[in-house]
This record gives sequence, structure tokens and C-alpha cells, in this order.
Amino acid sequence: MKKKNVFIQAGFIAFLVLVGALAVYFLIFNLGNIVQFIKNVIKIMAPVNIGIALAYLLNPIVDFLNGLLLKWFAHTKLQLKTRKKIAKGLSVGLALATLVAVVVGLLYTVIPEVIDSIQKLIPNIPAYGDSLRSYISELFKGSEEMEETVQNAINTAFGSIEKWLKNDLLGEFQKIIGTLTTGIYGAFKILVNIVLGLCVTVYLLLSKQRFIGGFKKLLYATFKKETVNVFLAVGREADSIFGGFISGKLLDSLIIGILCFIGCSIMKMPYIALISVVIGVTNIVPIFGPWVGAIPCSLLVLIIDPGKALVFVIFVVALQQFDGNILGPNILGDSTGLSAFWVVVAITLGGGLFKLPGMILGVPTFAVIYFVVKTYVEFKLKEQNMPIQTISYTKIKRIDPETFNSEYINTSMSKRDKRKNNVYVDDVSREVAIAARLARSEREKRDGVFGPVVVDNEEGNSEE
Repeated sequence: MKKKNVFIQAGFIAFLVLVGALAVYFLIFNLGNIVQFIKNVIKIMAPVNIGIALAYLLNPIVDFLNGLLLKWFAHTKLQLKTRKKIAKGLSVGLALATLVAVVVGLLYTVIPEVIDSIQKLIPNIPAYGDSLRSYISELFKGSEEMEETVQNAINTAFGSIEKWLKNDLLGEFQKIIGTLTTGIYGAFKILVNIVLGLCVTVYLLLSKQRFIGGFKKLLYATFKKETVNVFLAVGREADSIFGGFISGKLLDSLIIGILCFIGCSIMKMPYIALISVVIGVTNIVPIFGPWVGAIPCSLLVLIIDPGKALVFVIFVVALQQFDGNILGPNILGDSTGLSAFWVVVAITLGGGLFKLPGMILGVPTFAVIYFVVKTYVEFKLKEQNMPIQTISYTKIKRIDPETFNSEYINTSMSKRDKRKNNVYVDDVSREVAIAARLARSEREKRDGVFGPVVVDNEEGNSEE
């Protein structure tokens, strides 16, 4: 009977291996079709995706307004259930009205100004080039080689800028505007997606507790309680990281754009709306974004009015310092928990894989992965009664698996002397070790193979 069960188990495992191999084969040779299918599903689900994204962004505003309205309604004679329903409905309505007002304001004020600035800029580029060349000639007067080199560089730069403005930037704007104004089918489809997305947003915001409860119910019915608890803890941390970073970064970039507009208006810079939008939008990308926006804007000011270029550069640098040291930390705080090194890695990897969306979402995504790995490592260390602080492991040479004694590298000697004399500092186990020295048998074994182990005591004396 036992042999029969063994054969059945072996046959079942072989069947699963065969199914897995066929699945991998199918995925490899049909990867293009699978990717296209996923793209089609995402395209079909565009209204739902829009609704989920808007609901997630508006949720903090809805929660704030809901709490405020509940306080106001607390002094009324309405029942608690009625107060909650009215407060929730009003908070969702006010949040959507705010969103619509911001979008309409951008469509009717900022975007037309930006398009008008680009359209005026393109035909004036040759005149701006002549003005800059004259300025350079006066600046490098008497040095023909330097002047010629700079002039050639300017000609190349102007050709690239003009090509980019005509073919890329203005072309994309005209394509979008043309879709919205002349493409009846395209405009209707976009309008339908937006309307359906807003409907999904309203439904999600009004019924978010029911959706959250149903999702938790499904998880607890399907998996072990411990697994679900871990999953929910990671979900809460991910929500905190994503919500704090995205909403904070959008608010921070909006403020920087407004401050740039005010400062440029005071200094009477050219193409104020265009420069402010570029500075504000590129500020969404951490670390690199502010400078990616500042460089072309500085070049634009240099081309049009060289005398104001230095003032603009100083203003932008001061603005970015204010954002990086005062405004950003107060709005974002330590929402990601990542060091500058990991932020650069996240932006580079995300931008390389998914372009601009990857550069924006790469940081919070990487922060969630970092949190999961960090939590797992700390959990496994606690199981072994070991410290979780990284600094406790910086100078560890080895930890004995049986006695948990730790050997630390002696920093008072040169590397050559340490290798020659086999000297280690034996820590008295503040956190990692639980014994003062290696077991006698271990030391005798080491003495026989490597020579005597020299240990530095706390007074700095060496003893054998």
C-alpha cells in the first residue's frame, strides 16, 4: 500500500513538472502575444484605471473634508448615521469639484499660455541666435579661435533646439489639441473614458470601506491568518509610502511652479508661463528632475536675454535649495525611507524600463521592496536572538555558529600585521555575541592550525 502511494505521489509530481514545463514553453514562444493581450486589457480597462488613480489621489482630501464636516454636523440634531452619509457625500463632491476646477484652470489659463509661448518662440529663434552670437563676439573679442569654437557650438545647439521645438514639443501639443478638437471619435472616446473614470472614482470613494472589508474577508478565507496579517501590514506600509510620496510630490511641485512664476514675473523674465510649467513638472522627478528642468530653461533665457541668464540661474538654484532643504522635507518628510544612493538606483532603473512614469513611481515602488526585504531580514535575525542594527555588523569577521562568539577586526593594526599575526578584537557581546571568548577547544584547534589567536582586551593590551 505504501509503495502504491509513493508511486502515485511520484506520478503526480512528474505531471506537475510536465505541466510547468509546457507552461514555460508556451510563455516563451508566445510572449509577444501575451504582452499584446495585456496591453489590450489595460486599454479596455482605461476608465477603471483612471477611476482608481483619481480615487487614490483624492482620498486624503476626502478624508480631511469628511472629518471637518463631521465636526460641523456634530452640533446639529441630525442622527449619527445621517450625519455620516451627508458628510461623506459632501466631501466626495467637494473633492471632485476641486479636481475639476484645477483641470479647467490649467486648460484655460496655463496650457494656452504655454502653447502661445512655444509658437512665438520658434519663429524668433534665428533673431535670438543672432543676438547671442553678437553677445559672444563682444565677450570673446580678440580671441578668434575661442570665438569660432563657441559660435560653432551655438549653431549646433540652435539647430537642435529648433528641431526639437518644431518636431517634438510643438508637434505633441498640436497632436493632443487636434485630437480634442477635430478628431470626433478620438475626442468622444477620451470624453467617455473621463466620464466613466469619474463615475468609478465616486463609487470607490463612497464605498471604499466596503471594498476594503470584502478584500480582507477574501484573504482571511483563502490564506492562513499569519500570512494575511503580514500581507496587510505590507499593504499599509505600501499605501503610506505611495500616498505620502505621490500626493506630497505633486503638492511640492505645484508650489515650486507657483513660486517660479512669481519670481520670474518680478524679474521680468521671458516666457514666464513656459518656464514655470517646465520647472514645476520636472520637479516631480526626485533628484534629477529639478536640474533637468533648470538646464533648458536657463539656456532659453540665455538665448533670449543673455544679461538675465546669470540672475535666472541664481534664482533657480536658490529655489531648488529652498525646495530640497525646507519645503520638500516639511511636505514629504521621510516618506520613502531610502538613502540617496537607493533613490538614484530606483530612478535609473525605473526610467530605463518605463521612461517618465518609471522615474516617478520607481522611488516609492523600490521603497516598498526595500521595506519588505528589511522587515524579512529583521524578522529572521530576531528569531536567532541577534541585533537588527546594521552598525552591529560593520566590523564582524565571523560569528561562531555554536557559541555565537563574534570576532571583530582589530582596527588598531595594519592589514598586513593582522594577516600575519591572526589578530582579532573579541567583543564582549554587547548585542551580537553571548559569550566573551571562543570555546577552549575551538581556540586550541585554531592554535594548532594558524598559531595562537591574539585578542585585544578593553585596556588595549594584547594577550595570548
